[in-house]
Amino acid sequence: MKHGTLTTRGNRVELRFERRLTHPPEKVWRALTDSKELAHWFPARIEGAREAGAELRFFFEEGDPGTGKISVFDPPRVLEYTWEGDLLRWELRPDGAGCLLVFTTIPADRANVARDATGWHFCLDNLEAAVDGNPAAGFDKERFSALNAEYAARFGLGSFPAFLTGPANRVSEASLRLPGVEAYVFDGADGTQLTLCHAKSDADTGEQWRDFDEYLVVLEGSYTLTINGMDIQLGAGREFVIPRGARISGRFTAGTRTLHALGGRRFERAPA
Repeated sequence: MKHGTLTTRGNRVELRFERRLTHPPEKVWRALTDSKELAHWFPARIEGAREAGAELRFFFEEGDPGTGKISVFDPPRVLEYTWEGDLLRWELRPDGAGCLLVFTTIPADRANVARDATGWHFCLDNLEAAVDGNPAAGFDKERFSALNAEYAARFGLGSFPAFLTGPANRVSEASLRLPGVEAYVFDGADGTQLTLCHAKSDADTGEQWRDFDEYLVVLEGSYTLTINGMDIQLGAGREFVIPRGARISGRFTAGTRTLHALGGRRFERAPA
């Protein structure tokens, strides 16, 4: 299977790809470590010694270079190094006349994992082409967008981007009164409010009344809305409009993220 898979490792995630190649580990190892071979498929130029403990620098055509370090160098079996906080591990396992390439990465930012998966998917396609002696495929914007959308649907983001979760927008615990849930609030000029919620554990909102309309979207996970005594199960991608005057409660499962657009202002920010 050429698509990457995502596994939770504690509070981090691991992105994993497996590719069966018709070439021995020694040939694929050269594609992973030789600068001339890397130029056919790797997204940056790598400078630095190829040995355990070596410092690395990663260069693009524009911008400042990135940094990293080799932690495992065991030819032709295991290569592991860091790149700007991401851990990259390449394993080659003999498989008949060829080998199984297992690539795993632990991204520093979970919010970018769909984009990362798309990028590495393309890189591995080009790696396969390179060891087969074929030219790399050119960048196909439409295919990249479609594959990125597919990975986003498979994985979700897992968390909100950092620019949305600054301390200035954090909802105070006294205002939220919902242990296990983090929330961030944004006030509209017209008196409305937008709130982002991320359940770190299962949580129950308790019953409450709405004195304004609410638009609810489940971005990831599962949320049970109870409205006027009726349970409504909402999965990722589901939306619901809660009318003013409704008697409601909600139950989050751990990992669920929701967006709430409120017709009034309910939450206060945490004190600075």
